[in-house]
Amino acid sequence: MDKREIILNTIIKEYIKNPTPISSKHLQSILTIQMSSATIRNYFKKMVEEGELEQYHISSGRVPAIKTLKIFWEKRLKYKNINIKNSRKIKESAKNYNIFCEYKFYEPNILKKIINFDDKYIVLEFEKSEFIIEFNEQLYKFFNQFVEVEAADLVSICKQIGLVTLAKKLEKILNDDIVIEGLKELLEIVSNNKEWGSKNLKDFLDGTLLDSLNPGIYFEKIVPKGYLAYNSMAKIEQKDAKMLCVGALYRDYDNFFKNLTKE
Repeated sequence: MDKREIILNTIIKEYIKNPTPISSKHLQSILTIQMSSATIRNYFKKMVEEGELEQYHISSGRVPAIKTLKIFWEKRLKYKNINIKNSRKIKESAKNYNIFCEYKFYEPNILKKIINFDDKYIVLEFEKSEFIIEFNEQLYKFFNQFVEVEAADLVSICKQIGLVTLAKKLEKILNDDIVIEGLKELLEIVSNNKEWGSKNLKDFLDGTLLDSLNPGIYFEKIVPKGYLAYNSMAKIEQKDAKMLCVGALYRDYDNFFKNLTKE
């Protein structure tokens, strides 16, 4: 790492610990390398000009810009499958780190076969269940495209093309027991972003978003500016699950996920 990277990473980590402006003097005291306050102020000036840092007032310290925090978490949040041995850690971590978290246990249910029953009914045979609807030739052709597709993905596809009623019926064959922790954080996001909340809160609470998202990190596509959403597969007390975590960009996601996986 060069000096600039060391300064930027130190500012980000310090801001995550305590989200207040960081002065050159304070930064000098916590850097792992020796550097004068004047040199730090020069770096500050360049970083503000280039949009990596922000300065709210002339006399105040600097804070990481939103784009800087987004890049930081894009590089660090790489948890593909989180192993949580004790579900109480989710409640504890959500409360301690002010992060909204919801999850539901997930059993793959693959569409294996489409049956036309006397042009009266369409039978969808899944691995673990069956689903029957009245026959419709277009629907019959439609479903035949999705043999070997997982039920949750099929629900998402139906919603995307406007088959909302059908999607809701299909959802009944899924396990819809959603566990929510850290609801206070989500409600705070809604309180600060009322228009966003009126459009999106329901999709968070009923699991629609949890079902539809692929694993990965999301920003303004899903949450308001200044926040992130992280969707991942998980194993919770030896059961397969999907998990969605949401919070401000300056929350401590490193320690949040470390705490989740402690025994």
